[in-house]
Amino acid sequence: MKKIVIGIDQSYNNSGISIAVDNELKSVTSLWLNKAQDNTEKRNMLIRKLTDVFNKMSLKRDSEGCKLICIVERIRLSSQGFVNINYIKSIGALNACIVDTAKKYGIEVYSVDTRSWKSQVVGSSKPMVNKYGIDKEKWPTILWLIKKGFEDKILVQVTKQKKKGVIVKDGIRYTYNDDAADSAGIALYGFVSKDKQLLQEEH
Repeated sequence: MKKIVIGIDQSYNNSGISIAVDNELKSVTSLWLNKAQDNTEKRNMLIRKLTDVFNKMSLKRDSEGCKLICIVERIRLSSQGFVNINYIKSIGALNACIVDTAKKYGIEVYSVDTRSWKSQVVGSSKPMVNKYGIDKEKWPTILWLIKKGFEDKILVQVTKQKKKGVIVKDGIRYTYNDDAADSAGIALYGFVSKDKQLLQEEH
């Protein structure tokens, strides 16, 4: 049976959204939310985007008899030994929007730990230093996606004001959309059979 996986790297700044079908990436995108006035507006923007994505993929599922699931990145309960309650509450609210929207289309939502999808899909969860000054935690996934032929999907043009993490191509300044790259890795994790660590998100 054909399988479709929607991978989401959710955040209030830029939420990556990718689609993979039978272990092949079909779409690598993201939704920039940083210009919205507040978190409520950001959640509403994401709901509208996901409504469109879930609707299209559910129609494909129904017409072709596919299996369709959604995978999001699991909430980190602590970072460097520090528990950020406000972060957990805000991301929990964002996750609830994803789960509630998915339920309308009969789509089950699962979460995966960052280290798990990186090690199983990208090949390593270890940071990697690079000459561009890009976040070393993000660079391995960006490099992996470039090698898969999706560099054009994650290039974002930037102004001269941005100094760090800039790549110059044909005289044009770019940076990489690491959120979109992460969502691609999350989507392909849905096809990993070995050491799969998916947890279903409750409705």
